[in-house]
Amino acid sequence: MVFNCVVFQCSNRQSTSDKENRCSFFRFPKDVRKRKAWVIAVNRADWAPNEYSRICSAHFVDGWHSDDPSDINYRPTLFSYKEKDLSVSELDRNVRLASRNLLQTVKEQKLKVQETETACLTSSVMMHSSYATAGPDVEMEELQEPPVYNQLDKSLSDTSMLLTSNVGSQCDTDPLLKDNDQKTRFYTGLPKFVVFMWLFNYLKPKAERMQYWTGSETYQKQDRQRASTNCIDLIDQFFAVLMRLRLGLFVRDIAERFKISESTFSKYFSSWLLLLYEELKVINPFPSREIVDRTMPDAFKTRYPKTRVIIDCTEIFLQRSASLVNQSLTYSNYKNHNTVKFLIGITPSGVISFVSEGWSGRVSDRQITLESGILDLLDENDSVMADKGFTIKDLLEKKNCTLNMPPFKGISAQFTTEQVFETQEIAKLRIHVERSIGRVKNFHIFDGVMPLSIAPQSTQIFKVCCWLTNFDEPLVK
Repeated sequence: MVFNCVVFQCSNRQSTSDKENRCSFFRFPKDVRKRKAWVIAVNRADWAPNEYSRICSAHFVDGWHSDDPSDINYRPTLFSYKEKDLSVSELDRNVRLASRNLLQTVKEQKLKVQETETACLTSSVMMHSSYATAGPDVEMEELQEPPVYNQLDKSLSDTSMLLTSNVGSQCDTDPLLKDNDQKTRFYTGLPKFVVFMWLFNYLKPKAERMQYWTGSETYQKQDRQRASTNCIDLIDQFFAVLMRLRLGLFVRDIAERFKISESTFSKYFSSWLLLLYEELKVINPFPSREIVDRTMPDAFKTRYPKTRVIIDCTEIFLQRSASLVNQSLTYSNYKNHNTVKFLIGITPSGVISFVSEGWSGRVSDRQITLESGILDLLDENDSVMADKGFTIKDLLEKKNCTLNMPPFKGISAQFTTEQVFETQEIAKLRIHVERSIGRVKNFHIFDGVMPLSIAPQSTQIFKVCCWLTNFDEPLVK
């Protein structure tokens, strides 16, 4: 069956045989209030939706709809026919102007953060680092969780109130950045400007001592002083790297925006990427059973209270290698393309808690689960939720763990009533891992095909983007 989007001038369509379509299609909700909001947003005269009516994800800001009436994704808001078409020169001028204003705003901060403020902002991270290494004898109440996991217990707004007071005391910021969090999300992928400043202030002490990557010779001169490569300020370097990840801009484009050479930006990108990888890894550990239980959503408590992690695999298109061996190893039959494959695990509350190393697209879900190390992180009596492709029940039984996955029909002609309800229940809960992956794919460096020039950094890039999404608001309330 073929579904067409009901929105005027939208040509998106979905076929049951189309596996390459990255656009999702949503039924009109059964909730009367939400359904009416959708119908009003579509704005078609003398029309009412039926059971076959669909709206594609292109009309929602985050590519998914929300049940919260105050959320921008509660109803479709993106419609091409309401937007004024701009010429290429106008678009280019708007991008240059916005980029110039944002860079000027960031420079005006001067980064004169008081020592006490920095200590306050980083204390929670340091406390979590102590918890990660303290061992089982340390009481949970004695230690504070990291800011990433604050979203498990409360929304990010509480943290933002503290950060706003700290940032606001430094200097007056331009409304483009301080008063418009949408611009911060657009350029960096971080939800708020205060989060951007917090993360930079957390990284700044080590960035000031960072030795920039200049190729293999870096390892041959470990005792040399840090090279004086600060053509632009540290915060500009950090901002440029996040722009590269979020917007997927070419190296030459970013180099011209910041008035530096392409080789200089490549040096910044490799160095900051490694710094982000090492530091974000510390504040994004695999959560303990106690943390998962304390933040377990009600939807899981009723039928799957032992769920520790929800897993799924995702693939990134990779440029085809000239080597026939590498072509064979990275070719994915599912995507019909050369890919890099990752295993992602999330907590029931929607936080990305595990990201595997990058594997060739030919690797099966079972093999990547077995060799990624996620099984070693599970405790006895834990439960794992996965799709049918993960034939890992025997592996989990060796750890005295269980697997929750949709049932197979087997030799039966059809599913039983109980199996149908179980499939629907698991699918309704497992969808959150796909939503988490969707957030990661919003970093446009993954758009199109990843060139072989950055393929060796694919694991670091993917993990950093995953951990950056953990700063966003939780998926499951």
